[in-house]
Amino acid sequence: MKRRRPKTGEVYRHFKGKRYRVMHIALCAETNEEMVVYEALQGEGKVYVSTVEAFLRETNRKRYPDAEQEYRFELCEREPAREHREKTEVSEETLIMEFLELDENEDRAEFLMKNRGQLTDRFLTVAAESLEFVESAETVEERWAALMRFLKTKMKYESRRLR
Repeated sequence: MKRRRPKTGEVYRHFKGKRYRVMHIALCAETNEEMVVYEALQGEGKVYVSTVEAFLRETNRKRYPDAEQEYRFELCEREPAREHREKTEVSEETLIMEFLELDENEDRAEFLMKNRGQLTDRFLTVAAESLEFVESAETVEERWAALMRFLKTKMKYESRRLR
C-alpha cells in the first residue's frame, strides 16, 4: 500500500514519541528527490530534512523490535496547527501589497524570508518587476533564491555608496 505524501502544516509523531510539523516539501538540488523539511515541536525546535521515501518508511523492526508504530512517522494531526493556519490565510494580494509598501532592501529580504513558504509564481513576478530584477530561474524555490541574492547584492553595494 502506498502512503500519501505529507503536507505542509501536518503534525507527525516519530516512532520514538516526539512530534514534528512539516514545514515544506522541497526538491534536492543535486538529486531532484523530494524532501520533507520538518521541525521539532519540543526542545529547541530544530529543523530536519529527510527524503519523502525515508520519511514514510516502515519502522525497522530488527533494530527497534519494541516500537509501537508501524511507520517511522505517523500522522497525528490532519489539520494544520493553528499558527500555521493563520500564516497561510494571508492572501496573495495581501502579501504583494505588503511587499510593495516596503522601502528598504533589508526589510524586503526579511519579508521574503519570513513568508518563504507562501510565495507564489505571481508574487515573485510582481516582486522582481518592482525591483527591476530580470528573472531567469524556473521553479519558485530557484526564483526566491535568485531574488534573495539580488537583494543581498543591492544591500552590500548600496550601503558602500552612502559612505
